[in-house]
Amino acid sequence: MSVGSSDSDEEFQSYSERTLAIIKPEAYEDTEAIENQIRNHGFSILARREVHLTPEQAAELYRGHYGRQHFPHLVAQMSNGPIVALVLAARNCIQKWRNLMGPARVAEAQAYWPDSLRACYGRRTKYGDYFNALHGSKEHAEALREIHFFFPNMIVGPLLRHTQINDYIQKHLAPTLGPALAALARERPAEPILWLANYLHRNNPNEPEMGPPSHEIRDDYRCHTPVPSEI
Repeated sequence: MSVGSSDSDEEFQSYSERTLAIIKPEAYEDTEAIENQIRNHGFSILARREVHLTPEQAAELYRGHYGRQHFPHLVAQMSNGPIVALVLAARNCIQKWRNLMGPARVAEAQAYWPDSLRACYGRRTKYGDYFNALHGSKEHAEALREIHFFFPNMIVGPLLRHTQINDYIQKHLAPTLGPALAALARERPAEPILWLANYLHRNNPNEPEMGPPSHEIRDDYRCHTPVPSEI
């Protein structure tokens, strides 16, 4: 579904939502089929990466589970073979992906949500339902952390509309960049890019003003050891 000008801001924000999906080692051989299911359900795959986590990396990824009884099994499972990390985008992406995955417990998924991905690709073992084939972020903050775990330079925030971009430029960039370009045109420096960079650095409205160097601070403002009283 395309995002038109009639969509509300809330609809646009939810449309551009992202989440992290992981195809776990036990479902690695089914990667192509799972990715086809993902696309068929209206998700866009924005980024893809195949990795084999070390136990230390798996522990860091699932640090929110630290101290729980299943934590060692989870770390061992996630570092047992290659995984596929995917960044998905869709309207209400986080909840939509969790619905498509199904319950975390494979037995529950197979009993009550037989069409879910965990029901189809998860495995029940003597160690419990830790082999549930897939992972998905629970909420936005977790999605942000987990996406950056695999894709450190990826921009996760919602994309702005064309009109929002114009408003942002007028509000945040034009007041500083406009005078800078006008000054550049007047000065016509030999190295315009360097001159502009220095100008913007000096006139950055978000840069706090520096206090005077330490040698300029008056002596009476400095801290001194008090002179003992004399009786």
